Amino acid sequence: MRFFEKLVAVKVEDDHASDENLRLAATALMFRAHLVDGEADPSELAMIRRIVEDEFGLTADEVEQLLTDAKASADAAADLYGWIRLINSNYSHDEKCFLMEKLWQVILADGVIEDHEASLMRRISGLIFITDKDSAEARQQALLNI
Repeated sequence: MRFFEKLVAVKVEDDHASDENLRLAATALMFRAHLVDGEADPSELAMIRRIVEDEFGLTADEVEQLLTDAKASADAAADLYGWIRLINSNYSHDEKCFLMEKLWQVILADGVIEDHEASLMRRISGLIFITDKDSAEARQQALLNI
């Protein structure tokens, strides 16, 4: 099982989010990273698509639906806390670091890290309890995987 599939393969229990909600939260965070600088860069959008296609094991129709839903969620959300709560409740430290790597891949896809993007990544890493060192390592790993 691919790591990102494992990351979202959580049993639905009373106190756990469904796989669908976790995929939506992770993908909405990617869209927030994509749009935070005010530019809808095609290379960043292509990276989101690639990550979703490669890591979630969804059909083509399911990928399209997730991308549509995640973009709508990112556009409508006033803050990050709904998604962050799901991440903190369901992801291990290693899974959070892997998510940070994927977020860095989105930001780095256009070859430029804008101030708003760097700020968002610092905020997300703080909210999901990832150290600056771990975030830097995720960034380096992202650079290797673009």
